[in-house]
Amino acid sequence: MSPRRGRSQPSAARIAAEDARMVFVEEYRFLRQSLMSHEAIARKLGITVGTLQTRILRYDCLILSPAEQRISDNLDALIEHGHPFTLEQVCPLDDGTIHWLISTALKRGRIRSSQTRARRTPQPVYTPVRSKP
Repeated sequence: MSPRRGRSQPSAARIAAEDARMVFVEEYRFLRQSLMSHEAIARKLGITVGTLQTRILRYDCLILSPAEQRISDNLDALIEHGHPFTLEQVCPLDDGTIHWLISTALKRGRIRSSQTRARRTPQPVYTPVRSKP
């Protein structure tokens, strides 16, 4: 009688996926500790910023600089407040960080976006999404 592969043994695909996750997380952490921006990391890895963001979300390994963390904290406070807000309310002088953080919040389902015609150019208004208890 041949031994059956038990469910307790991980498959080769699962092992390979875990190895890929560990390599990505280690490389991402190293590059962020080297003070590289997310855009520079994406270029170095040969992927788009969107793909980098997807991997960071999948592996839950986002690392923010102290300045980025302050912007993130402001965004979190606006989301928790529950009222619609604009990018200018999050960070009036932005270096691209807020776009990264807003995109992350959208992908996580924490906010939704809508356009407003209150100004000459449409400016997105972000509305917090109430999580169900």
